[in-house]
Amino acid sequence: VSGAGKKRPEAAAHQFSGIESPLDLALANLAAGLEVTEVGAWRNGDSGVHQATGEPFDQGEDVEYEDDSDDEYDGILKPAFAVDGEPDFESGEPLDGFEYLRRVRWEANQIPKVKVAKIDLSAARKEQTPYMPEIPDIPKCSPDLCASKEWEDSFITYFSETRLAFLELDSSDGPSVSGAVKNSCKPGISFEPQIDPTLTMIRKMDAVSRAATLRNYIDMIQSFDTLSRNDCLWLFALCVTVELPLDAETCASLRSMLRKCSTILATKSEMDDEVVMLNILVAISGVYFGQYQK
Repeated sequence: VSGAGKKRPEAAAHQFSGIESPLDLALANLAAGLEVTEVGAWRNGDSGVHQATGEPFDQGEDVEYEDDSDDEYDGILKPAFAVDGEPDFESGEPLDGFEYLRRVRWEANQIPKVKVAKIDLSAARKEQTPYMPEIPDIPKCSPDLCASKEWEDSFITYFSETRLAFLELDSSDGPSVSGAVKNSCKPGISFEPQIDPTLTMIRKMDAVSRAATLRNYIDMIQSFDTLSRNDCLWLFALCVTVELPLDAETCASLRSMLRKCSTILATKSEMDDEVVMLNILVAISGVYFGQYQK
């Protein structure tokens, strides 16, 4: 150790004699206070490491950093691990990390910056399932068998008054006609009454059961070719007692009833009792409950 307090180069080299790599040797010399001009690259011809000592680093000095990229886009895509040379695919699996990075960079260069996908929309439309099924229009019956506008208006007025009278009776404070408790059980799909509906039977049901019975009955008649008087009486009674506003499922059932009645009515060629009953159900579902097509 000299009088100035600095270690001799030989002492520094002896102190770090266990260091093998050139980078570690450079750091050892730097710690000894020596000026290192250049340490040669020790891997694949990489550029050397330059360190300058002897003068303190001035943090207040303006330092300009040069951007290697030509524009901002290239700066974003600047590789994090830059390697030189071409990949050697014939050597089999990568022997080290540098070879692996060369292959990764090579594959990245084969990919364009912007990829435009060409989609044949005509072929896709052919295979696409229609969002809405094709539903045929409601059949039209003979003009001689259709109800007139004056009759529809008169009947709708009568039907509205009938519903209002039942609502007042059903919401009265007194007990039901039979004195029985309302039945809140939902009828099954196999519900098929064989007797005519009565006020006592209807009042035993609550609002949910009435709507469910109406839907079940409409589902049941979809396989019928004709409607009996008993069928029309039950449909009329349940339509009188169903509460508003209707839910979506009940609206769909009433539209199904309109289509079914119109289909049967379109097959008729002369006036009879069934034609009259069908016109009544068509007016109820189509006009009063608003299921006619606009």
